[in-house]
Amino acid sequence: MTFPRLSRALGGVLAIGLVAVPAVVTAGGATPLAVQLDAAATTQPSTSTVTYPLTRTRAVAERVYGRPGVVIRTPCRSVVRAATPGTAYVSSSRTGGAHLVHILTSPNRTSTWYGYMRSATIRSGQWVQAGQQIGTVGRQGIATSCSLYFAVTRGPSATRVSPISWLRYFVGKPVPNTWFAQGNSSFKLASFNTLGASHTVNNTNYASYTVRTPSQVSMLNAFGVDVAGLQEFQQPQRAVFVADTNNAYGIWPTGTTGDSDNSIIWRNSKFEFVSATTMPIPYFNGGIRQMPVVQLRQRATGLTAYFMNVHNPASIQPYGDQSAWRAKAIVIERAEVTALLKTGRPVFFTGDFNDRANAYCPVTAGGLMIAGNTVVPSTATSCTVPVNPWIDWIFMAGPAQFQSYTTDTTPKTEHISDHPIVLSQVLITR
Repeated sequence: MTFPRLSRALGGVLAIGLVAVPAVVTAGGATPLAVQLDAAATTQPSTSTVTYPLTRTRAVAERVYGRPGVVIRTPCRSVVRAATPGTAYVSSSRTGGAHLVHILTSPNRTSTWYGYMRSATIRSGQWVQAGQQIGTVGRQGIATSCSLYFAVTRGPSATRVSPISWLRYFVGKPVPNTWFAQGNSSFKLASFNTLGASHTVNNTNYASYTVRTPSQVSMLNAFGVDVAGLQEFQQPQRAVFVADTNNAYGIWPTGTTGDSDNSIIWRNSKFEFVSATTMPIPYFNGGIRQMPVVQLRQRATGLTAYFMNVHNPASIQPYGDQSAWRAKAIVIERAEVTALLKTGRPVFFTGDFNDRANAYCPVTAGGLMIAGNTVVPSTATSCTVPVNPWIDWIFMAGPAQFQSYTTDTTPKTEHISDHPIVLSQVLITR
């Protein structure tokens, strides 16, 4: 497999009633206890939770005679959001209107349906995340007022499910693994700035890399990390890492000389290497550094995904303000993601972006990507930055699902790095 070369390289007897939207709850999994965890570690709500299909907090639901769904009355042009992640299909019907959307999480599993819409903002075959805008409310098909038709089916025989009961039970809860064909094959993804060996030569706050790197290996093992994007992973650290892990991880770039500062590692027992390349990213004052892009195959499922890892330049002495170069870097990184998505495979993007909102908003603009702590995906006109963002991020695009997202400050409190480690449990869904 070669890279695209942008770079080198529901029930009909429902009574009239009110549907209340439950509060979003934290999505997360158990944290390993083999390391001393810092109390400041945070797991945040994200698009890994089932979403109410309308932005209004309350809406009136009516009985729909002889059909499997409900009509939810709400003003025309209101935003319609995907309740579930999955592949979207846009069609038309006499009853549902010209923009009937069907979202299929995985073959023979949960489906959600959205009708009467004035417009659809996604295309057929596109993977969407829970909470992503898919259209606007209208009065199409057999609608008698501005409203959304919403239905749920499940299983190979498309069994009808009571949509009100379904919404009350699932909204705000983590998306179940069983909704995906590969539901038992999630893995742990991390982004971690290891603090370069050259930065601690005369730094009394941190031990040398020979002490810190084995501790970092222990931490990665304790958290069960399967794939990670590492920054400031200099050659001396790389050598200690390889010796200490006994080749349990594959690493790209592969050379024992040259620029290894930005590397991608993967646990060989879980993933196998398919191909790799680099993308030219402007660093301090525009000097180009090659950042890694790797395609890996998950051994348990045979599914493949792309992994990108970057370190965008910080505004520090003696270089001054580097914000313009960070902005140019993100333009290149977005273009790379766009090209990789054309293969139909998911893209995971890790890194130290040295920006919070100024990284999150342009990376996610237009719904291109989401972060693990995204609550509402960005659109062409809006961006809602997650609460208390860091400069270290994990982003994702395409057919994959976040199951948890944690920023853990153990490396800082243990003085093995000046950055936290960002952890996500993720799932390749096709």
